[in-house]
Amino acid sequence: MLLCICFAKDCISQSDIRAESGVLDARHWNFQKRLPLTGYWTFHEGELLLPEQIDSVRGTSHFFPAIWKDDSENKQRTEYGTYSLKILLPDSIINMGLEIPQMYNSYTCWVNGIKVASAGAVGKTEKEAKPKWFHQTVTFSTHAKDTLVVVLHISNFHHHKGGSKDPIQLGSSEGISKHLSRAVATNVIEAIILFLAGSAFLIVYIFRKKKVILFFSLLSLTWAVRCVFSNLYPVVVFYPDINWQFLVKTEYLTLYLAVIWAMLFLHHLLDKLSNPLITYTIVALNSLFVIYTLFAPVIIFSQWLSLYLAVAGIVIIYGGYLIIRALLAEYIGSWLLTGSILTGVIIFGYDMLAYNTTFGYNYIFLSTGYLVIFLLTAIALLFHLGILKSQLKRTDVLTYDDFFKKP
Repeated sequence: MLLCICFAKDCISQSDIRAESGVLDARHWNFQKRLPLTGYWTFHEGELLLPEQIDSVRGTSHFFPAIWKDDSENKQRTEYGTYSLKILLPDSIINMGLEIPQMYNSYTCWVNGIKVASAGAVGKTEKEAKPKWFHQTVTFSTHAKDTLVVVLHISNFHHHKGGSKDPIQLGSSEGISKHLSRAVATNVIEAIILFLAGSAFLIVYIFRKKKVILFFSLLSLTWAVRCVFSNLYPVVVFYPDINWQFLVKTEYLTLYLAVIWAMLFLHHLLDKLSNPLITYTIVALNSLFVIYTLFAPVIIFSQWLSLYLAVAGIVIIYGGYLIIRALLAEYIGSWLLTGSILTGVIIFGYDMLAYNTTFGYNYIFLSTGYLVIFLLTAIALLFHLGILKSQLKRTDVLTYDDFFKKP
């Protein structure tokens, strides 16, 4: 319930101010809060115009942020283009900042004719363009001007998607910097906690030799790696020159491997309830995803995310089915697993919605949710292993096992 409240609060807090025909009127906006620069920007498809050329070339009204593969009017693949937006400001604003998300797959940004940020190299050909994912903030002075003109180049030759799925955020220089710092810190803390938990259970496995412990350990360690190779991509902060292909492949591989470890963990935790055929079919499918991702280029394997989502949906449904049966059979820790599954449905659904649309992320909400999932699952495992002792006694109510137990 608390997670849902946080989620709802995040949705309500989104700005109602939107750009129209390349102009965003923010004269009455309170810049103690971030302003997402969403709405209809001026767009020049297939052109890379410099800031001084924008006014002399006619563009089209195009919603930003948008994924090009879904939005191109002529149904042809858009590979590069120029966005521009004029922002009307209050007279009192001087020091400002932009939070610029990762885009598909390189960008350059100017404010009032001055280049303020870039990631990779924007180009008109695959050879000229260099992809890079980098979520960053920049600060600048308005020089007491009441208008900002933002010009943005984006190019994509290396990924199935093009354009941007997240909005650029405008705010005070201090507020913009603090928000991203908190979000990155939350991601890193999540990774550290999961790495420590995974390492601890790996040590327990050395002494207890139970596969259920090993698979939970591998799941925790895999998700710890994913924390720094997805969403905000904190690894880029520490290693700015990291290979982009390696970054993307790691992001996808950790997702597939996490499903494999999760299925094997549930199978061994609820071994009397789990169906081996279903378990190993899902494991085999995700193993194929892993092999395909290792050898295929990014622009090819990134097209098949919808197929993976279908498999992930089956995993969630099957996991819920197993937990319901565990509840009926009064398995120790089954209520904890129920909480984990329900939280997982909310968080994973939110993650996928934000990834596949321009909905936008609340990264602190996301990291907190995943930590809750792993915490509940870890406690359930400790009860299963007898490391924690339950004080609850079995009820006198007839259960599933009472009807179907063998004589």
